[in-house]
Parts: sequence; structure tokens; C-alpha cells
Amino acid sequence: MTQEVCYWYLCFVPPETTTTIAPKIFGFAEFITALALLIVLYTIVDIRYRFRLSIAPGALHPVTFALIAIIGAVSLLSEVWIFQGWWLPKTVGLSKAIWQALFGALFLSMSLTWIYYAFISPPVFCKRNAKRFAQGLYHVVLKGNEAELAIIANELSRSAIPLVKYSRRLQPRFSYKDKVSEQDNKRKKPEVGDYAHDLLLLIANRKLCRHIVESSPVTALAIFESMSNEKKYDIPIGQFAKNVSTEAIANKDSILYHEGSGFSSGLIGYLKPWSQTIYGNFDLIEALAVNFGSPLDIDYRARWSWDAEQWKAYCRAISVAFAGFLTSGKSNIHSYAIFRAIHDVEDAFRDVYKLNEIGNELPKNDIYERLDVVVSFVTEAISLIDKQMTLPQVTELRRRDYNKEEDIYDLLADLMFKILFSASSVPGPPDKCWAIHYNATWSRFFDFMSKRKAVKIVQFKLRRLLYNEVARMTKMPNYKGARILGLLLNVMGTEVSTGKDGFGREYKPLAKAVHAWTKRSYLKIYDDLPDVAEAVLIGGISYDANERRLVKTYLKGLSKEASCQYLNLDHSLVSDIPLG
Repeated sequence: MTQEVCYWYLCFVPPETTTTIAPKIFGFAEFITALALLIVLYTIVDIRYRFRLSIAPGALHPVTFALIAIIGAVSLLSEVWIFQGWWLPKTVGLSKAIWQALFGALFLSMSLTWIYYAFISPPVFCKRNAKRFAQGLYHVVLKGNEAELAIIANELSRSAIPLVKYSRRLQPRFSYKDKVSEQDNKRKKPEVGDYAHDLLLLIANRKLCRHIVESSPVTALAIFESMSNEKKYDIPIGQFAKNVSTEAIANKDSILYHEGSGFSSGLIGYLKPWSQTIYGNFDLIEALAVNFGSPLDIDYRARWSWDAEQWKAYCRAISVAFAGFLTSGKSNIHSYAIFRAIHDVEDAFRDVYKLNEIGNELPKNDIYERLDVVVSFVTEAISLIDKQMTLPQVTELRRRDYNKEEDIYDLLADLMFKILFSASSVPGPPDKCWAIHYNATWSRFFDFMSKRKAVKIVQFKLRRLLYNEVARMTKMPNYKGARILGLLLNVMGTEVSTGKDGFGREYKPLAKAVHAWTKRSYLKIYDDLPDVAEAVLIGGISYDANERRLVKTYLKGLSKEASCQYLNLDHSLVSDIPLG
């Protein structure tokens, strides 16, 4: 019987005939079982691991498919070949067991590679997988599945450093090239920096930002820490910064609300990781603010929907940024981020006039609480200035040209002025007026503040703003000035205090100036524009037509009769009293 047949260099021999059953190591049945198990596992596995496998560097999926096809086909062919008793290729040292072991080892290597990328060393954004990473994240965000977004939000934290590192920088605003070469006009193949640039824009998705705040704040912290470490601020992160900050304020269970104080929040309250990382780096937020992308640049529609607790969180964020501004050594410059944020705070008390429609339960009212939050914020901001070794420079103590750029003292004084003007929109009844005009605002701006330098500067500027608004009615009577005058008379009274206890000393010059102006000007306004003159009569202020004088009536309290003060009005009295 022929023992060997050769065709060129390939020889075949008959199969071995033996009565013993050889052990089966890895046949077609084992291959199908293992493959089915892998498919089931891949189907039910978490999106986290499927995302990791989809962004693995190299052609993992095509290579896996090719290996599965080769192993399956060869395993099936081998078993059919042996079962049919066909002659076998003559090999040296390659038995049936070794042949099966080779394919088993190949299948095991493929499985271990998947396990390596899924669990042991998950891939992060890099040059080799930039395109796949961008495509994978884009599909997840576009799909918008809540459960998947929560997981991917956490998965992004590991790629924060390379995303910031590789991202293409933003072009300076208003920069144009006079000549552009023809080659630059051609569409270039995207590079890793282009993909990183687009990914930073992609993660600004509001839905994804909400999940980052809810389930993975470490992702936002990692991105901002990477920017701070790299000192790379000119990347397209502004929209993400605004949206993630908006969601953190909107969600009352976010980490921002657990950083209130160490007494109530423990270590997180002392460290304040979110506030210090997102808002504490002044150079970062100022660079983002140039392109209107600061985390303090919140859309007005979101601000208008906030309640007092959310405004308190926003003001706390501004305070952290303001402290960074003061300690940065750049407190004498005009900060876009800080100035815009403080102007935005004005929205918190935009509807104080609605307090006219409610009863006397002010402390439980959200409008009143929002007003209280802003007053607390502005007093805290002034205290932060006073704590500095070197105070910010005063551009001009008595500001005459309002077209000039304002300094930080002007900004805070203007905010306090607007708070008082907003409070003046509540004309009565007297007890409610006193609670809003004096208790909630005036007393905290003058009577209960420290006597340090920054306080005195801001108080001086505030007094000047108030008097200028009143004095403007000499040439052009208006309702705004009338309301301010009414508030001043209501809180300061119609007589200058002569007590030696120092109470009211901070606004005594203002009281003298306002009383003098009222004496010589009110009757003329009353005769010419009675409606404007009527707007002055708010709170405990009334007009005695018979005696031609203004009357300030205080609350009765436990007395038998309410006490009154009087301000006699005279056309002929002319006085120009400085504010001090």
C-alpha cells in the first residue's frame, strides 16, 4: 500500500488508524460554544466596556472578525477532513492535538486582548484612536440614552488630560489673514488636534453636562485641572464651562450645594473641590470670559428661573472667583468675568416690586429671600476686599465722568444703589416698607458694616450715587429720583440725628444734603408735577399740606402714640452741603 504521495513539495500520508480515542482540545464544537458565550457577554455587557472596545487603538474589530472566520473555518474543515478519512498533509512534529492547541491558543489570545482593553488597560484619547474616539462619543451623545450618558460621562474623565493637551487652540478674535495660500484653502485631513477640538465642543451638550454634574463631577474637575496645569485656556471649552456650571447650580443635589461649609458638609465643605477648581482660577475664568465662555456667564433664561437657594449657590461661586481675582495680583484691571457676573446678580432682585402683592410674611417669600442673598453677597464681597494686604486701587474717589471705566468699588456701589432702588418699589404699608427699606438693605449697607477702608470707600461712592440721583430732579424731575428720595427720607428720617452714640454717622452728610435739597425743591415739584411728588410719599413719609411740610411717622410699637418727625419746606432756602 502506498504510504506517501507527493505533489511538488507537498506530501500527503494516510490518516492514522487507532482504536484509542484521542483527547479533543479545541474543535469546532468548542469554538461555537466559546463564540456564542462571547457574543452573549458582549450583548449584555455595560456600555462602558463596549465603548472602550470601540475606541481601542488598532483594527481590533476587523482583526477579531478575521480571526474568528479563520479559526472557525479551519476547525470545521479539520474535523470534516479527519471524519472523511482523507489523507493528511505530512508535517513534522505537528500532531492533531498540537494543531487544535494552536487554534485554541489563538482564540484565547483574541479573548485576552478584548479583556485587556475592556478591563485591564482601557484606552484613552490619543493619536492612534482619535477618529474612533470622536465617532464613538458622537454616536452616544446623538443617541441620548440617559443610562448610557451617565456612564460615558464618567468614562470621559480618563481622557481629560489628552483632550486638553492635543486640542487645537482657538484663533484670536478679530484676527484675519490678508493672504491665504491656495494650499490652505484645500481641505486638510483632520489631525488629532482637530478631533480633540471637536470633542471639547461635543461634550458641551446640555444633556451630557447634566449627567456629568449628577453622576461624574470628577470629569469636569479633571478637565479644568488639566487646563490649569497646562495653562492652556485658549481651547473651545467655554460652552462646556457655561453649561456644566448652569447644571451644577440648577441641580440642588450637585456637589456645589454640598460645599456650603465645613461645619455642615465635612471635608468637602472645607476643601470645596468643585468651587475652587471651576471658579477659583482667575486666569482661567478670565481667559474664557473674553470669549463669553466663563463658568459665571449663565444664560439669562436660566437665571430668571432660579430661586433663592440657587442664587445663593451662584453668589457663592462668584465669591470664590472674586477671592481669586483679589489674590491674583490683577485686581486693578477690568475683569470681564467678575464685572459681568456682578451685573448678572441684578436679576435676583428684578421683581422686588411684587412684594406689594403679598402679606407680611416676608422671610418666607422667595423674592425677599433672593434680595437677602444679594445683600449678603455684596457685603461679603466688600469684606473680602478689606481682608487683602493691599487693597485694589481707587481710580477716582468722587467719580465725575461716568464714561470712564469703573473700578471694583464703583461696581459694588452701583449694585448697592440698584438694590436700594429696587427696594424703593415697595411703597407701603409702613411696616413692610421698613422691613425692606431698612432691615433688609439700608442697615446692612451702613449701620452694621465694619469701619474699615474698603467699606468707607464703597459707602462714600454709594452716598454720592444716591444724592446725584436726587439732585438730578432739580433739572428733570422723574419717578426714579422720587422713589430714591422717598426711601432716603424713610430710612434716615426728616431730622439729622444728633446722638453721641455714633449711630447714623456713616450717612449723616447724606442726610444733611438730602434734607437741604428737599427743603428748597420739593414744593416746586409738588406744584408743577404732583404725581412725581406723590411718588416720594412712601413708607412712613406723608405730606402735611396745611403746614407745608413732610412728616415721618414711625411705627407705634408699645407707645400710646406714634412718634413723628417734620421737615419744613421753604422755596427760599438754598444750601449746598457736601457729602463728606
